[in-house]
Amino acid sequence: MNPRDEEFLTSLLQIREQDPALFMQLVLESLKRFPDLAIEDDQPNQQKISALKTMLRHFEEEEKYEDCAFIRDLQKKIEDEEERGLSRNEQ
Repeated sequence: MNPRDEEFLTSLLQIREQDPALFMQLVLESLKRFPDLAIEDDQPNQQKISALKTMLRHFEEEEKYEDCAFIRDLQKKIEDEEERGLSRNEQ
């Protein structure tokens, strides 16, 4: 599975429409498998953080707290990476 593969992404979008809970679970599994891609992805960090907050709300409602911890840790890594980037740009 390549998380940047067009066919994979198209399938995810179809699943998102048909079964949002399954979509969230698949995205979570992809993030667990490739966390560095989430950090290094070209999407704006605020967009990534917003998506992670949506996921966090979903898994809190499902009471899946270990998944919530993973999502919070990933969000923190993205925020830390953003801060490091800003610090480098200020120098």
